[in-house]
Amino acid sequence: MAPVVTAIGNQKGGVGKTSTTLGLAAALSRLGRRVLVLDVDAQANATSTLDAAGEYDMYDVLNAEDPGTLGQAIVSTAWEGVDAVPGSKQLARMESDSMITPELRLKSAAWGATELDAYDDILIDLPPALGRLTLNGLIFADRVIVVTEPAAYSVDAVGKFLATVRAVKRSPQLNPGLRFAGVIVNKAHTPLTNEHEFQIGELKEAFGDQLRMPLLPRRTAVEDAASAHRPITSLPGEGAAIMSQLYRAHAQWMIEEEA
Repeated sequence: MAPVVTAIGNQKGGVGKTSTTLGLAAALSRLGRRVLVLDVDAQANATSTLDAAGEYDMYDVLNAEDPGTLGQAIVSTAWEGVDAVPGSKQLARMESDSMITPELRLKSAAWGATELDAYDDILIDLPPALGRLTLNGLIFADRVIVVTEPAAYSVDAVGKFLATVRAVKRSPQLNPGLRFAGVIVNKAHTPLTNEHEFQIGELKEAFGDQLRMPLLPRRTAVEDAASAHRPITSLPGEGAAIMSQLYRAHAQWMIEEEA
């Protein structure tokens, strides 16, 4: 059975997209899934947190001429059940480099890559932008999850990001099968401030059941896990335990949606 490819993003930076991607990766692994993280963000924060390094990285993959090169760049990580294709700061050059069909490079690199068959889930950590790298992820993905803070600028960016998703779906040459799987709210205050409550209400009105629960609160355990280069499921303390359970709840609906 082919892996489920999920792109995770938002046009706005700083919303916790990478930490959510890694939290979901750890939770899916704990549920017995074999996970591959693709880091297509030039900041490469997922790569550094996973301590992922190898002979090839995502920049090499997207610049290769031959199909199937994605499998050659896969490396193991210290996280049980989670492998990765490392990102690279050189990815920033992709937005301006002259190349043929730049938006289709990731999909082409996956053609014939039988190594991908070993995974249940492929998670793509998208950059906070709407350029070529994001398009590569959306064109390759089966579904897309948007991560946002409950703040005005971040919520506004959700709409702009989804306009790009719709454009990819509308084109028969790109990815008409791409599905919008929902919005995950991250960094919510506990208890909710008036502003956060208002913005969450706006999201509920716009997306209904596709506003995926539970909310992810702002917890220092998330930053602690990133600093320690460890999955949050392995950290001690109440905060880490709470976040692990919340990520697990999201991982479960991701699995159930594909059942």
